[in-house]
Amino acid sequence: MCVAAARWRASVSGFRQAVLNQLRSTVAISLALSCALLVGVLAPGTPRVVGASDASALLTQIDPDLLARMTANPLRLLPVIVEMRPAAPPFPIRPNEERAQRALALLTLYGQPIGGLALINAAAGFANAAGITSISLDPQVAFIHLDSTVRAASVASSNVPLATEYPRAVNADRVWQRGPAGNGVTVAVLDSGINQDADLTQPQNRLLAATNFAGDRGLLADAGGHGTHVAGIVAGNGQRSAGQYVGIAPAANVLDVRVLDRNGNGRISSVIRGIEWVLAHRTQYNIRFINLSLGMPARLPYAADPLCAAVEIAWQRGVIVLAAAGNRGPVSGSVDSPGIDPYAITVGATDDRATNTVDDDILNSFSSWGTPVGSTPKPDVVAPGRRIVSLRVPGSYLDVLYPDRVTFASTGASYFRLTGTSMATPVVTGAAALLLQQQPGLDPDRVKATLLSATRPYGSSAGGGLLPQPSADGHGLVDALAAVYSAPRAPANRGQRHADTLARALYPILYGQPLVWKDPGYLGINWDSLNWTNLAWDNLAWDNLAWDNLAWDNLAWDNLAWDNLAWDNLAWDNLAWDNLAWDSGRLD
Repeated sequence: MCVAAARWRASVSGFRQAVLNQLRSTVAISLALSCALLVGVLAPGTPRVVGASDASALLTQIDPDLLARMTANPLRLLPVIVEMRPAAPPFPIRPNEERAQRALALLTLYGQPIGGLALINAAAGFANAAGITSISLDPQVAFIHLDSTVRAASVASSNVPLATEYPRAVNADRVWQRGPAGNGVTVAVLDSGINQDADLTQPQNRLLAATNFAGDRGLLADAGGHGTHVAGIVAGNGQRSAGQYVGIAPAANVLDVRVLDRNGNGRISSVIRGIEWVLAHRTQYNIRFINLSLGMPARLPYAADPLCAAVEIAWQRGVIVLAAAGNRGPVSGSVDSPGIDPYAITVGATDDRATNTVDDDILNSFSSWGTPVGSTPKPDVVAPGRRIVSLRVPGSYLDVLYPDRVTFASTGASYFRLTGTSMATPVVTGAAALLLQQQPGLDPDRVKATLLSATRPYGSSAGGGLLPQPSADGHGLVDALAAVYSAPRAPANRGQRHADTLARALYPILYGQPLVWKDPGYLGINWDSLNWTNLAWDNLAWDNLAWDNLAWDNLAWDNLAWDNLAWDNLAWDNLAWDNLAWDSGRLD
């Protein structure tokens, strides 16, 4: 810790140095308290220490899964996201960045900092049980999250005859015949990277930019091979195959936002950092979509999930987020995060049976479904996700692992076959890109409403037992043609509760708006008597707040750090990820 602190002191700004000086004055007391508190954590039957902070109340600020890991191995460095409470008025000029700096300072004192997450008033890093407990003593800390591993949502696929029917299954080919092909619409692919494939770069380059939040890329822009495959499903134009293998929106632009390593592993914080980058560059590249063909088992309700909060912030900024439902079906309750969030468009997977009709299509047994706690039934829609042929990265992890999935076009060009809700998600992203070229004025809620209402029946000849339950495929198989030429729809996502972290992160710009309550007598409180100066801004208030009454379009978004982020002020040590173990598991 001494070496890290010395290195930190040599590089931090005056503000961070002042924060450190302030915290140093309480280091001895904090460390003593943390050791005492750990007695209660590590030995549940021992007497509880009573002091400046009550341990039982304190531990409610720590993710339960993180707390279990602290107990199991107190000395192990654990990946954490330290989220701070909102800044108090009068607000600093860049309130979110100030909060992230504060979290970084705490991680520097008590652990190993990785980087700031101004989007959610937080910072990511590593700490052991004593360090985590010490951090939780700071009264400005709102919650300490486990920075869980997220993974690409692909599964193994049997060696069967190849099929490229997925554009026909969603009627994308019929849209192309009328003109729209996704021209001018940009999709940010948050994944393992995107290689410079001719199907994306010729005759003009539609791979507009690349950034990296997942460690060393190595010799390939996409050493995993997953992100390039996903990008090809969205926007491959068939340049190398003479049109034999084409994505759903073959004229759309893509951005490479790398948040997974070559093995398909990433962390919540790397995905949030990627979303933050998208929001900082959304105007520059006309980014309308984020494709998340990744996820993790949902341990907490979406309201307590920081990744879901980041998805919702992007949604409120006008960027539509599509997320894979996951591959843990057929049982109910298996939807992955962030697909559990009610705002996101969550996608499940069908099998098109390698035929040019949807009459024999079925819902894939691996496709996750269910109603997450406090959320809406998921998935929202389904799309083909089995034996999907798209772009190949020779020598990548997937290419070496599954040589039997390489296929060749009539031109001799090689492509690759994958299966999973990872593949179904970019099918719907591509369909949505076609929709926005035709109707560019649609906001995220209306895009979602249009896609969910414009579906087509499938599986009429597949026999009984098509679905484990009617809601398992959401609103059905997405239909690009029906969506693109749909009449205006009422917006989706009305009356939904936002995630806790979103409320804390947006507090500075929500402050001062009229407070409208769903139930003026909720829990016996006289809500009409509350205002911004006397409101205890906690979960009770968020549950009762009528979010739809907030004037989102009139918010002073530019006052938030992540809209004009000073990236150098919130260091992101990519190399640190490579030296610390992931949770067990691999991309398969």
